[in-house]
Amino acid sequence: MGKIKSAWEIALEKTEGIEIDKDKFRYSENVNKARRIAGAYLTGDETDTEKLRKELEAVDAKARKEALTASVLSSLSLPQDEVVDNRFEKTKTLASIASGNDPDVMGLLAELTEFLMQYPKHRKDLVEKMKEQFRPVLEEKEAKLRAQYGQDVHIAPETDKEFVEIATKNLERLEAQYDATLQNAKKQLKELLERN
Repeated sequence: MGKIKSAWEIALEKTEGIEIDKDKFRYSENVNKARRIAGAYLTGDETDTEKLRKELEAVDAKARKEALTASVLSSLSLPQDEVVDNRFEKTKTLASIASGNDPDVMGLLAELTEFLMQYPKHRKDLVEKMKEQFRPVLEEKEAKLRAQYGQDVHIAPETDKEFVEIATKNLERLEAQYDATLQNAKKQLKELLERN
């Protein structure tokens, strides 16, 4: 009868002859380190850009560029509420470090952040316009309920099923338009960041 191998012996046989690419491992570690630094900067209260630059200079230049490019791109998303913090300024700082303050990168990023800051305003304006346009329908429904129950009834647009459906469709359409533009701009930004 043959010898039964332990899981440990089988694992050793499978990993026999495998060598670790130390350069690739070191590069990956540098990318992760730069991403952690960038992430802490983006989400924290720290605004000292010189300290940030010094921390990032300790990382391999190629790994730093890859990490900062990924951090910049992932930080650009459609805000649901008006932006009152400095997230876009911090994103610009990271892009500046990654690109060596390339004017094409910084110009596109300035346009993109302005575009993103407009989204919550356009969303709010759209909701207000829909409420205004839907007001006669709600007034008609209120009149029917008043006639039926003999007392005044107020219907808020947010509680009316028909309004909610219409608003949801229009808001989804607005978001899709903005998102398509955002994805195209992020693609252009990535190309610009990677060329430097």
